[in-house]
Amino acid sequence: MQLDTIGEVIAERVLKRSVNGSEAQEVIVRLGKPQPFPDGNGWFSPFEIIGIGDGKVRWIAGADAFQSLQLVLRMIPVSLRYKSRDAGVELFFEKPDDDLGFPEELS
Repeated sequence: MQLDTIGEVIAERVLKRSVNGSEAQEVIVRLGKPQPFPDGNGWFSPFEIIGIGDGKVRWIAGADAFQSLQLVLRMIPVSLRYKSRDAGVELFFEKPDDDLGFPEELS
């Protein structure tokens, strides 16, 4: 399923991205409201990351709205790490060496 929009935004976080010590640019992470699949079989939570990568809307599926939210909150940091994997790229929340404020470990 391809989405053009995340729909209703329920959360947004502004991160910073610096390349080789350059002035930090904004990276915006938006989380959309969980939605049921059109066929009624499960739920999905859409998200987008703007300012790094391709900016496409992505989604994570779950058996219900809570599970889709739990899974998307684990997928966002994985996506951020992947998109900032190039040498010299530093991604941070408020100041360099911060964590990004998302869950880092899968349990």
